[in-house]
Amino acid sequence: MVETVAYSLVEKIVSDYVGKIVEKASAGKRLSDWEVGILMMDHIRSSIEGKMEGMRRDLEGKIGALEAKIGTLEGRIEAIEARMGALEKRLERVESGLESLRADMSSLRDNVINVLVAELKRRMEREV
Repeated sequence: MVETVAYSLVEKIVSDYVGKIVEKASAGKRLSDWEVGILMMDHIRSSIEGKMEGMRRDLEGKIGALEAKIGTLEGRIEAIEARMGALEKRLERVESGLESLRADMSSLRDNVINVLVAELKRRMEREV
């Protein structure tokens, strides 16, 4: 706050002084080296301020575009995370189905072995 007031006050003083120098030059009076230097510095200051303002506007535009892209990316990331969650659930169901299939195959194998052993015993008893 104090800096803003001080800056505004200095800017007003310099502006008034530059105005007096311009009036003096307009009246055809000779300017001192100091006054010419002040005019040049004021011109450089205003030129730099204009360039800085343009850069600030460009930067704000780029920041806005970047924020929009970040928002889009966040939406895409959320969609990917949701898709991954759905895929994980499907994978869990597939794994569960595979476990059930393994258990069924193991049971079937045991049943086949038992049937074959029973048949082998029956044939052996017939031969004896």
